[in-house]
Amino acid sequence: MVMERSATDATDCAATEAARTAGGRCPADATATPAAGRDVPYAPGHHRLLGHLPLLRHGMLPMLRDAGSAGPVLKLQFRPGTKYVVSDGQLAHEILADKTNAFGRERMARGFRPVTGDGLFTLDGTAHRERRKIVTPAFTRSPLTAAAPLICQVTSDFAERWPQQTALELDHEMLKLSVDIAVRCLFRSEAPPDTVSWLATKAFTLSRGILLRMTAPLWLPPLRTPSGWRATRTLRGVAENLSARHVAADCRNDVLSLLDDAACPVQGTPTLTRKAVIDELITFLAANSDATAMTLAWAWHELARNRDLEQAVQREADALFNSGRPLPEKIVEHLPLTSRVIKEVMRFYPIPVVARNTVREVTVGGFRLPRGAEVLLNLYGIHRDPTVYDHPDVFDPHRWADDEALTTRGNAYLPFSAGAHRCVGAPFAAISAPVALAALAARFELRPTHPDRPVQAVAGVVTRPKRLLMTATPRAGFNARQRVSDSAPEQDLAGPR
Repeated sequence: MVMERSATDATDCAATEAARTAGGRCPADATATPAAGRDVPYAPGHHRLLGHLPLLRHGMLPMLRDAGSAGPVLKLQFRPGTKYVVSDGQLAHEILADKTNAFGRERMARGFRPVTGDGLFTLDGTAHRERRKIVTPAFTRSPLTAAAPLICQVTSDFAERWPQQTALELDHEMLKLSVDIAVRCLFRSEAPPDTVSWLATKAFTLSRGILLRMTAPLWLPPLRTPSGWRATRTLRGVAENLSARHVAADCRNDVLSLLDDAACPVQGTPTLTRKAVIDELITFLAANSDATAMTLAWAWHELARNRDLEQAVQREADALFNSGRPLPEKIVEHLPLTSRVIKEVMRFYPIPVVARNTVREVTVGGFRLPRGAEVLLNLYGIHRDPTVYDHPDVFDPHRWADDEALTTRGNAYLPFSAGAHRCVGAPFAAISAPVALAALAARFELRPTHPDRPVQAVAGVVTRPKRLLMTATPRAGFNARQRVSDSAPEQDLAGPR
């Protein structure tokens, strides 16, 4: 079912729609009562007794897609609570960046704190700024450039262990790869294969618990299932072991070195506790691994559906990894199409929602949000806004071909959120995903094990595929005698083995 705007809603939202189409902010005098703002309309499909619960019968993602088509700000009633759903990129940016003091992150904290403790996902205000300042040097140009060859090596090591001509649960496999990349490239540590496999297996359990806590009514305590509690307890032990196995980068600009230096400075007073170091390790594992893994899994799914696109990505990969020439210093700059594929995956299969709550009454885009309102920023709908994206339901990496594409779409592209809480690891994700995809594409072709079986997208903390089975076949053009990492400078590959 696709929601249709009612005549009343269309009239109420005319000024907002005009501003969105023009790419500007909603005018302050968009309503007759600009100071107070106008009430947010209910989304179409409201049932007198059940509220909007029937809209979930096809799943959360179709509901979010329809909400994005129905209006920029709508109310969805799920008894006993009401959600304010914002499906306009400009208004989402207003909430995340311009009026951030009017919005709290209680829901994010409720979802993540039982797993990550007091890490960047749950901290706010001064504590968040200070913690972010500690880890930011790991995501600047020099350490990221040095990390790219190591990402190639980690991916090459992973590929050599990959079973061939066997049905693989690709989301699980990409989770193992992304965990390995995070451990070895971000933390400069190592984890045994069984630990990596365990982390990949438990990712969905933890993600589902986080989403349930984020969307549950605020009056409910942030519950954990027994399996989730056991997984969280084991996860802390894994993080402790990663810290013990740490081998610092030469410049001590990896994430774990920066955290250790803050907890045990050579001079001065420690600014972090050991618990805070472990909390942050878990936060980065949760943030980087899950998001990068699902991005890679969806990329393989889309490449298998588009042979011409797949061959173009393979040609880029061959020029880097199968030519016999040394790897260039800035690897990702030689992967323009592969990078566009990753950009489009993050548009097409984004983090579905970002949760906020109002700490005072506030007007956004001419709409009045009361104090205590539970606000869902509908990134899934925003990334499919037809006023911004031509053919938004078509997977098309070429929409990012010109340099101005990202700038002009601006606030309607929010894969890493925005404002003070924009993902600090975004620069690493922008490098690790295309480099890992290309390094695997140089070796393998992946085909769906059951080509006639549709792959369903499921909402979690990230958008993940349900039962994505694919089979890896070695490419004829790959020279197995030359590992992807053989042409990289030895000093760039220093790290634990």
